[in-house]
Amino acid sequence: MNSLDTALTAFQQSQIRFDELLQVVRETARQGGPELIAARQRLEAEFRSGKLPPQIHAALVAELDDKTHVTHAPEDSTIKASPVPIDDATRIQAATKTGSLNKTGMDTESLLRGLQEQQAHKELSVGSTLKNRFVLQQLLGVGGMGMVFKATDLRKIEAADKDPYVALKVLNQDFQANPMALVSLQRETKRAQTLAHPNIIKVYDFDRDGGHVFMSMEYLIGHPLSHLIKEHSAGLPFKQAWPLIRAMADALHHAHKKNIVHSDFKPGNVFIDENGEVRVLDFGIACAIKQGDKDHQDATVFNARALGAFTPAYASLEQLQNSDPDPRDDIYALACVSYELLSGKHPFGRLSADKAQEVNLQAKPIPQLSRRQMKGLQKALAFQQAQRTATIDEFINALGPRSTVFYGLWGSGIVAVTLFAINIYLSMIAPPTVVEAPKVAVQIAPEQQQKINDLLELASIHADVGYLTAPTGSNALWAYREILKIDPYNQPATSGILKIADMLEQQAWEAYEKSDRSTALKKVQEGLEANPSHKGLLSLREKLRASQ
Repeated sequence: MNSLDTALTAFQQSQIRFDELLQVVRETARQGGPELIAARQRLEAEFRSGKLPPQIHAALVAELDDKTHVTHAPEDSTIKASPVPIDDATRIQAATKTGSLNKTGMDTESLLRGLQEQQAHKELSVGSTLKNRFVLQQLLGVGGMGMVFKATDLRKIEAADKDPYVALKVLNQDFQANPMALVSLQRETKRAQTLAHPNIIKVYDFDRDGGHVFMSMEYLIGHPLSHLIKEHSAGLPFKQAWPLIRAMADALHHAHKKNIVHSDFKPGNVFIDENGEVRVLDFGIACAIKQGDKDHQDATVFNARALGAFTPAYASLEQLQNSDPDPRDDIYALACVSYELLSGKHPFGRLSADKAQEVNLQAKPIPQLSRRQMKGLQKALAFQQAQRTATIDEFINALGPRSTVFYGLWGSGIVAVTLFAINIYLSMIAPPTVVEAPKVAVQIAPEQQQKINDLLELASIHADVGYLTAPTGSNALWAYREILKIDPYNQPATSGILKIADMLEQQAWEAYEKSDRSTALKKVQEGLEANPSHKGLLSLREKLRASQ
């Protein structure tokens, strides 16, 4: 068995990633001769037998036919949108007769022109250019409805932009001839442009070049959540997983506030960038929740579920039954992903919700979760929508760190007992004394104290996993500062900020001793953000400046 046969078998068994298979194909193409002929025959045989999806087959054949083989970026420096195992891939069914589209509501007519079946189709490959603007640099992956490329934006180069790269999602030829699928991509762009959020990928534009329809979005460096799950087969510790779960939940919560349901949430559609920040990708079959007002008329023109596009292992029972979209569809998917992140396994062995319900499967308890947390996770995994967690906020409260109501009641009891004992002591033993009133009395309402306790625990979690000053809006320094907005004299928060500065000073000195000046200076700046008067950090900053 040659290297391509071995790699292809390993890919089909989910032992290697798509980009690793592509690398083997490129090496085979460079060899030429009998090896190249055998490779084409093997790919054709796998395709005809149904073992190789058409999108992946087309991508691999394009690599074999590519004579240039442009050198790609290192494996660990790209977005790596490689396809997940076949049972995790978004399933797309060809649309059946759904009636004529309402042309008055269809604003993609100009994009449909030029996509007639008789138009010659030119396969895209590395080196191709779209709209005389986007030069394809690397195939990042293959999804249900198209391929994703890393591309150079020539407009950005003209503007001397330091980051000239974008990601292009190009619709497959099979779907370009389907107006419903074309509207799907146009709707994805339109909706994604309204979802401005730190944990949702930025989408720029939707366009056409001849027979190719594509969407441009920000290019990210990092890895998908599916890779992280594979690397931790026993699951991540809760303190490490919770910031990721919280960020995913925040992204979906923002979409739900915009009356948008993702409808295909899964590990492959979550990306962790080089700064550790989470981005939710691919609102490709996102559905507008029916509101009956003019702002949501898109749902009457196009319903993405008519395409049958979803991922069975993460789809709710109602989605499998083609019911109207509901935020609880995403909550079921989020619960599946969270369970997988914490345990390393899908809660129902990758069975779809209907099949899991047929055999009465129950998600096994995760040892590291408390009874309260596991009960909350199981409720979000309920097969029946009426029994499932209703909102993202409810999910966060159920799965998140221990509710501070518990700590508040416990703390109140201790305080009450202590005060009672002190009163007895003062009245029976101690001589009367004059107690001076505090100079500043800050009145903290119960709900504010509860929020303070929540933030203190969240800050501790962030600090444990190294999120001291980043990512934005989800780090220990941010949590402590939120506490000080409520209680400017809160001692744990003040001490926590000083401790962050001390930790960053230590990291800065370690980098300085290794002659890594850029990292040392970065740590100094982060530390001074926490404590601008920190003597150690100020001293090191002067030393770094003097050595320039």
